[in-house]
Amino acid sequence: MISVELLKQISRRSVWATLAVMALVPALLTAVIGITRPALAERVGNWGSVVTESSGFTMPLIALNAMLLFLLPLAVAIFAAQAVAGEAAWGSLRYLLIRPISRSRLLAAKAAVAAALSVAAVATASLSALAAGLLAFGWRPLTVLDLRHTTAFHLAVVTFPPGAAAGRLGLALVYVMAVVASTFAFALLLSTLTARPFSAVAGAVGLGLVSRALDNVPGLHVLGPWLPVTDAGTALWTTAFFQPVDLSGLLHAALLQALYTAAFLGAAWLRFARMDVLD
Repeated sequence: MISVELLKQISRRSVWATLAVMALVPALLTAVIGITRPALAERVGNWGSVVTESSGFTMPLIALNAMLLFLLPLAVAIFAAQAVAGEAAWGSLRYLLIRPISRSRLLAAKAAVAAALSVAAVATASLSALAAGLLAFGWRPLTVLDLRHTTAFHLAVVTFPPGAAAGRLGLALVYVMAVVASTFAFALLLSTLTARPFSAVAGAVGLGLVSRALDNVPGLHVLGPWLPVTDAGTALWTTAFFQPVDLSGLLHAALLQALYTAAFLGAAWLRFARMDVLD
């Protein structure tokens, strides 16, 4: 069932168009930075900064920092929204629901394929940035300025050999995928509630926008640690490039994402299990 669903999804132009954008944006960022050669260090997250032309490993950091605000959640929402709403839009959902296959298995297969494509989107963006960065700036040690501990009298600098930088990048990617998990699950839930994929995509992206807006209201800062998407939580992946790594914030954010993801997926399953064949 998963293989059939995968073949169906990869035959759609929207899938390849989304992955192409994920690959193209980092390449364009690298081209612009390579041409302009900015002298100032590039800010990544809340507390990190990298010298752009010092190493090819700077480009995945810059690309992830830029794309995680909108493009990566958008890509994840597109894949999740296509799972059920896409079938409804094509008029094939009712035929799937009357097949002698449990709805749980059907939804699980669709969610698994959508999740695999979402992982592919994150991996495509990072690998494209890494390939372009290495081509432009070479396989060199990665230097990160720790702005949290940098003062007017002291400059906190951490340098990672290429192998260690690759390992830290892998750790960061795991957290980035966790960051967008709640967006994915919410888009899947909305996909069971509407026959328009665009509406599900817009709602899932809107979740992040509303959550960030609430986090930035001065009187609601107490809600910050419990909102699904916040500026601070989104930027926590950059702590993977500090020495030592502070895992306390990462673990809390990952657990929070797991709770929201489980709740949204459970709601999606309940809705799909009770969906009318004529919907």
